Amino acid sequence: MSEKRQARFEMLRQTSKERIETAALELFAQNGFGHTSISQIAKAAGISKGLMYNYYESKKELLKAIVRKGTNFGDRLMEAGAELANKGPEQLLKFLIEASFAEVEKNMAFWKLLTSLAFQEDVLKTMSDELDVKKQEHLETGKTIFSQLGYPDPEAQAMLFGGTMDGVFMHYVLAPNHYPIKEVKELMVQQYCKKYEK
Repeated sequence: MSEKRQARFEMLRQTSKERIETAALELFAQNGFGHTSISQIAKAAGISKGLMYNYYESKKELLKAIVRKGTNFGDRLMEAGAELANKGPEQLLKFLIEASFAEVEKNMAFWKLLTSLAFQEDVLKTMSDELDVKKQEHLETGKTIFSQLGYPDPEAQAMLFGGTMDGVFMHYVLAPNHYPIKEVKELMVQQYCKKYEK
């Protein structure tokens, strides 16, 4: 196969995967993971059930691919912010806050649907090991930042910060037209992006 044909094939493959993942995410959010079948996903994505298995071995693997999109965002964010670590924890934390808010505003539909998955027990069971690893990685990053900012209990502060961010985004995706997202972002920056004061 020529390089041009290979590139076109890969582009079509990626487009099909995105259609499948979008359809699955919407159905999982609407009907629940356990009550959504591969047939329903294939129909919503406009492909045959048989073709679905060319992309994903099972519904569980498809769910993992969707959730990884969310967790991979955190990884990319930390990579992008690595250069700011030299400029101090205040600059790094400000970047993480602003980039996270920008992402949720830009891709609100995705994060709203992903948030709804977080409350489904069968999803949590399926993804618990992988999510626990990511949570621990993010907690360690937060502990490092808040330790550098001089907080007496950086682990507790990192947990508070993470919970605050989760709560803000949950309120925003549930009522975007009634939530002052820009003002809250500025408050988050003012509150957290500074050295600890007794």
